[in-house]
Amino acid sequence: MKRTDAASHAFLGEEFLTWLWFRLETEGGEFDLGKGKVLGVVLDDFLAFAPSEQDETEQILRKGLPTRSAEAAAALRGGRRLRRAKLLLAVGERQWSVVVDGPTLGLRSVRLPEDSEEAETPQDRNLERVQHFLEVHDLVGALYHRFLQQRLRPDYLKTTAESQAQWMSDPNRL
Repeated sequence: MKRTDAASHAFLGEEFLTWLWFRLETEGGEFDLGKGKVLGVVLDDFLAFAPSEQDETEQILRKGLPTRSAEAAAALRGGRRLRRAKLLLAVGERQWSVVVDGPTLGLRSVRLPEDSEEAETPQDRNLERVQHFLEVHDLVGALYHRFLQQRLRPDYLKTTAESQAQWMSDPNRL
């Protein structure tokens, strides 16, 4: 059975989430989006690792700081990529919480910023929530775009990928 184009590229979403974790730990969690807009990103309390082989089980870490756990370090050393991760995103005073599904780049469990005081009617609040949802979709898209800019560079394997592989295999990274 032939895989669809989307399914054949699903691994890129897993690579994206793993790269994002690498980027956060090695360069920090701020991304300049241009026009004075800065996005803050943190991995939160949910990580799901893709199995190395199809018959293996998915490993899920919850609560506390899973990125600092021995289990997460072991998963990375074993070559596992993140399949899903909970991200906290912030732009100015607005904050979102979202679980990103790597293979589809779908957004799950989205928590939007608080309603503003200017939104007085239910229609105003609904419109504001739609705008916040579209914005979080765009923010995740902007992060993915940053990843693809690096991933598609001709020297990617000798630069970013090599650095990330060293980071993943470092037994002292906790």
